[in-house]
Amino acid sequence: MMKQLFFALAFTAGVSYAQDYRTGDADLDANLKIVNTKGKENLSEFKLDLSKRFDVPLPKVESCFTAGMNPGDAFIALQIATIQKLPVDNVINVYKSSKSKGWGAMAQELGIKPGSAEFHALKGKAKERSNGNSGKSKATSKGKSSASSKGNNNGKTTGKSNGKGNSKK
Repeated sequence: MMKQLFFALAFTAGVSYAQDYRTGDADLDANLKIVNTKGKENLSEFKLDLSKRFDVPLPKVESCFTAGMNPGDAFIALQIATIQKLPVDNVINVYKSSKSKGWGAMAQELGIKPGSAEFHALKGKAKERSNGNSGKSKATSKGKSSASSKGNNNGKTTGKSNGKGNSKK
């Protein structure tokens, strides 16, 4: 009897420790697990980083954790709020009512469709974060470089390459 109780407790602890984000994308799930693991290493520093990264007050970040989120959940919640330009409280409310459905369903409920540009942005930010990159400066430089590589200069002549091997004059 004692042996069965031990295995039941060990199994329950293992299940609660292993986070399943259920985003519908294996890479995003894996990156969120990495974010979660790294965030747990120094939770107070992670919370401060989220506050700075997403430009939200620390009490708002804390409210994610009060709602039952772990570091990976808080990261994706704040990322969705940023991408969709929603108040963090809206994402927290959806989390509270729909967390059993997984982040894929919650993201859809919040307006992010699978395969959409917003979904790919979410996936890219999680990958950046899981690799330890801050994401803020990279996102800015990526946005600027992609615009110029497409030759998008808003009708102005700059003398720069249009990304097709031809110079605009």
